Order: sequence, then C-alpha cells, then structure tokens
Amino acid sequence: MHLKGKSYPYIISFIAITATLLIPGIALSQTTIEGKVTYKDEPTPASFVTIEIVNRKGVETMTNFAGNFSLRVPNSKSSDTIVISSVGYKSIKLPLYVAAKKSEFVLSKDIKNIDGVTVFNSHEVIGSSSETVGYYRSWNHEKTGGEIGRIFKLSYKKFKIDKIRFKAGNTCDTCLLRLHIRKVVNGYLPGEEILTDSISLFVNNLSLDTKIPEFDLTPYDLTLTEKEFFVGIEVLNCGNGKKGFCSFSFAGTEKGEYVFKSRAADEWKTTDDYTIYLKLFLRF
Repeated sequence: MHLKGKSYPYIISFIAITATLLIPGIALSQTTIEGKVTYKDEPTPASFVTIEIVNRKGVETMTNFAGNFSLRVPNSKSSDTIVISSVGYKSIKLPLYVAAKKSEFVLSKDIKNIDGVTVFNSHEVIGSSSETVGYYRSWNHEKTGGEIGRIFKLSYKKFKIDKIRFKAGNTCDTCLLRLHIRKVVNGYLPGEEILTDSISLFVNNLSLDTKIPEFDLTPYDLTLTEKEFFVGIEVLNCGNGKKGFCSFSFAGTEKGEYVFKSRAADEWKTTDDYTIYLKLFLRF
C-alpha cells in the first residue's frame, strides 16, 4: 500500500504504541483505586474489609467505618488483579483496570448450609473507636509474666473472634507478644484462660501513630459463649541486638479502663483514666 506525504511514519508509530498498551503485563503508570464496599441485603457498611493486589506485597488497605477505601498502586500493570475479601463473604476478584472504573463493590454472603452447624455471617467491630494516640503505658519487657488488657461485654449466645488489633510503641528490633483471653470473675477480675492454644505474635520496631499490629485468630476458628471476657497481652521478651536499651509501650486513644498486673505473681489492678487501644473483629 502506498501512503502519500509524511503520514506513513506517524501511522506506524501510532500502531506500535497501541499494540504496546494491549500487551498483558506491560507496566502502566501509578493507579489509585477509590470506592465503597457494601454488604448485599445488609444495612451496615462493610467496615475493615481487606483490599489488596494479587502478588504485590504491601499493596493493600482496608475500608474505614463507612466502607470507603483508597488504594494507591505504584507501577501498576494491565495484568494486575484486585481482591476484596472479608471472612464469611465471597471474595471479589477483578482486573485492576476494570476496578478503576467502578465506585461501588458489593459483597455477598458465602453461606455453607451444614445441618447442626451455626453459621456466623454478621459482623461487628467492638473496642476502641478513635485512632489518634493520646496516651501510652510504658511496659516492662523483661519476661515478667505481666499482662495488660480490657474487659469486654457482649450479648450474643455464640460468636467468633477473627482478629484482635492493638497499638504499641516499640523501639526494640523485635518483641514476642502472647495473647490471653480469660473468663471474668466477680465482674471485674480476669480469671482462668479460655484459649487452649498459645497464640503469639512477633512485632518489629513500631511507631505509636503508624503501624497497627494484630493477632489473626481466623486459623484457630475460635468460638466463644461468654457474656464477659478479658483480652490481655503479655510481652514475652524483646531483643535489640547490640544497640543497647530499648522500650515498649501500649497505646491508648480514649478515656476508659484497663486492667493489668506488672508481674505474674502480682494482683490485678484497674485504672480508669485512659484505656489501652484494643479492637476486636467479630462474627456472630
């Protein structure tokens, strides 16, 4: 085919660029996905739902209390896939470029009808509501056996705890923390352990206002029936290499109570100035 004038090279360039954009896996520019996640046939917003990019470590976020989210995807590719997931609901998987055109994402229940088995589909988040740190409790991390935590009260006959989130400041390289869930005695004292598993978590250097660590209890499939229970954290030990002194502290964001004992043999004590930050993600 014969093309007159100088239009030929421009046409070839346009075709080359177009073909490049259509090849899967070619890197695009930075992409920001914003939207709202809701539950189908439920009036409550889909709070604290996980949004992530498949095989992109660290490229993830969660919805806020209103179900809204914003996820920045650096060096996005046409082959990237976004996944929106929540326990008890069917995950949403979409190509990134398709998700970028949507503003609302609806999660449907993943119902498994098994005779004689309770299905936990309703979600609730209890505990701290404010995210701004206004208080911190310094903590001895030299294997004292002490615990610090809060008492929670619920009215459900049965419920599951999926995650327990807390805030802490840690200048050590690594600390090993253990979770405790105890019965409550006389309405205000932690009693015997409810957990049969020793659930521990390593935390690295933490800022009080940035990173939010959490215990993931989903693999343990923990079901509780207690109306009152105590959630506490024990610092098993901390290491700081050859850097010398380091410190650990639990953060609080609002007024309230917390219960603690500095050492395993000490009596439980209660304070009523500020409570420590603990947030529980439940199904019932």
